[in-house]
Amino acid sequence: MKSTLLVALCALGPSLALAQGAPAPAPASGVVVSVDVGGGGIAGGGTQYTPSGVFEGELGAGYEVGLGLRPEFSLALGLAPKTHVAIRPGLHYDLPDLPLYVRGALDWSNAQGTGGWRWLLAGFGGTLQLTDVLGAFAEADLGIPLGHSIGVGVLVRAGISFRL
Repeated sequence: MKSTLLVALCALGPSLALAQGAPAPAPASGVVVSVDVGGGGIAGGGTQYTPSGVFEGELGAGYEVGLGLRPEFSLALGLAPKTHVAIRPGLHYDLPDLPLYVRGALDWSNAQGTGGWRWLLAGFGGTLQLTDVLGAFAEADLGIPLGHSIGVGVLVRAGISFRL
């Protein structure tokens, strides 16, 4: 009996030592950086915006504050309907126990020439976390006009995110 116990401890010893000695993964800082590309369309809007397409790339950063909330700030470079830049402060909320989220943001753009608040963006998306750091996502937003002659925006995007 003593020899059986000794053999069992010898067999389990290296496994227990590795389990206790393995370093724990470093906790994420809460910073999330994302890069995406997308497009969509603008419907209505009077004289400045006729129904047209939107194409843009976006770089964003956010900080996870807990409870699934992440304030975000994005910078977009648009190539259609004409070359423009946009800034988008917003809020991202991860739905509990699901790979889905909802988001809202304000969109300021110089697509109209001088610059101004264009849309209140409201949308949803899904994410696939590939590793602890790298993820892929797709999302869709509806842009509610914040001014006259702007039109309703419909945007879809896909990209990658990095959890630092």
